[in-house]
Amino acid sequence: MLLRDYLELFRQSIEKIGNYGYTESIEIKEEIRPNKQAIIKANIVLVDRSVLHIKEYIDAKYKIEKVSYAYQYQDSEGKLIFRYDNAAHRPALGFKEHKHTNDGAILNTSLPDISDVIDEIIGYL
Repeated sequence: MLLRDYLELFRQSIEKIGNYGYTESIEIKEEIRPNKQAIIKANIVLVDRSVLHIKEYIDAKYKIEKVSYAYQYQDSEGKLIFRYDNAAHRPALGFKEHKHTNDGAILNTSLPDISDVIDEIIGYL
């Protein structure tokens, strides 16, 4: 898949939640870098004032690889509902891809697709 195709699929996934009428605002910033790399940042404010913050660092030189990512969903008061990311922890978790839950748990998960994250949020609304 080409980087531009990935970016288009990303935008379509984000627009899905808007098409349901659940958004107050959607802000997406794409920074295309040399060597087929990109940084994507997005903030989606939903009708209940909850917010989804997205950060992805993509390397598409050979294939689409999410070098780092974070999908953080929080309520209107800024309290975490969930966050998917692949950030390193100290002490080490023993797994890379993980999900933080609102009760403080850190769960081993597979790399989520942004459309799955959007579907999970729609389930909360």
